[in-house]
Amino acid sequence: MQTNRLGWILGLVVCAIFWHWIRTPAHPTLKVVYLVPSDRSPREEFPEGARRAMASVQRWYFDQLGARETFKLADPLVETVQTRHPENWYNDSTGTGDDRQALWDAAMKDAFHLTGGTYDDPQHIWLYFLDADLPRIPAQGTNGVALLLQEEISNLVGMEPSCDTVGTIAHELGHAFGLEHPAECETEKKNAWSRECQSVSFYGSHRFPNAGFLPEERTHLLRSSAFAPVTPQASAVHCSK
Repeated sequence: MQTNRLGWILGLVVCAIFWHWIRTPAHPTLKVVYLVPSDRSPREEFPEGARRAMASVQRWYFDQLGARETFKLADPLVETVQTRHPENWYNDSTGTGDDRQALWDAAMKDAFHLTGGTYDDPQHIWLYFLDADLPRIPAQGTNGVALLLQEEISNLVGMEPSCDTVGTIAHELGHAFGLEHPAECETEKKNAWSRECQSVSFYGSHRFPNAGFLPEERTHLLRSSAFAPVTPQASAVHCSK
C-alpha cells in the first residue's frame, strides 16, 4: 500500500514538472504594459505609438546583431492597466524626488501585483510605461524588466515615435537583457566619443538609430533565451528626429 502511494506521489511530481516544462516557452516574448494612475485617463493613442516603437526596436536589434535573430513580440503586445494609486503616490514614493531605487521598488511591487510579472520571467520580458510625471527619475531596466515614464510616453504619441525615446527603449531593454554600462565609461577612463561610450548601452542611445553594440554585447545577447530566428514586424527602423 505504501509503495503504491509513493508511486502515485512520484507520478504526480513528474506530471507537474512535465506540465511546467511544456508550458514554458523556449523564448520569452516582449510584453508592453501601459500603467495608468488611478486619477488619470489612458491616452488612446499610446498603444499604437508603442506598437510602432517596439517594431522599430525589434528591427534595429535584428539589424545590429547580424545573425538574423531578434526578440519576439507578445500577442497582444500592449496591455493597458489602471493602477491602484494616484499619480502623486508615485512622486511621494521617491522621498526627495530623485530616489530612483525607491520609485523602482514601489512601481515594480504595484506592476507585478497587477500583471503577474516578475524578474527573469520565462514567459515575458516586461516593459512597463508608468504615466506619472517624475522629471528627476530616469528610465531603468534590469533582469527581464524595464520601466519608462511619462516623458517617454508623450514622445511615443504622434505621427512617428521620437528617435531619442526609441533609443532609450533600446538602451533599457539592453539592461533587461543583461547588458550593463561599459565600465570604462562609468569611471570616465574612456572619453564620451570613444567606441565604448558611443554604444547604445551608454551615450549611443541618444544617437539612435545611428548607434550599435560592442562585440561582447552582441555575444551576450545572442546567448540570451530572449533571442531567436524571428522575422521583424517592421521592414526598417522608423522614428522622428
